[in-house]
Amino acid sequence: MKNLYLKALKAYLEMLEIHIDTKTSDLVFHEKTWDFYEKLFEIAHSIWERYVDLDWKLRDDSLDLKKQKSLEILKSLLKDIEDFWENNKLSYGTDDLLWWIADDLEDLIWTAKWFNK
Repeated sequence: MKNLYLKALKAYLEMLEIHIDTKTSDLVFHEKTWDFYEKLFEIAHSIWERYVDLDWKLRDDSLDLKKQKSLEILKSLLKDIEDFWENNKLSYGTDDLLWWIADDLEDLIWTAKWFNK
């Protein structure tokens, strides 16, 4: 099942890339691929949850929230976004997008901190 999960996750990522790349070239296909990548994520997620239902684990740290480093993953992404933000001349739209992402990441970081306590 682990291989099925990894293949489904890879298919999801590839379809997501196709979806994003067709935004300006084929609007009809772009809109339809939203359904494709959403369904592929659901498939990957369902496979892995069934795997866990059968008492298998993807990660060795699945029972230790601090070892999982979810807080560090979020902080690292926020720092990279802030660094990109500071080191590039951005359009207003890109600036707005990064503000929105940073705000969402800060919310996630606070939630992760709560779980780590």
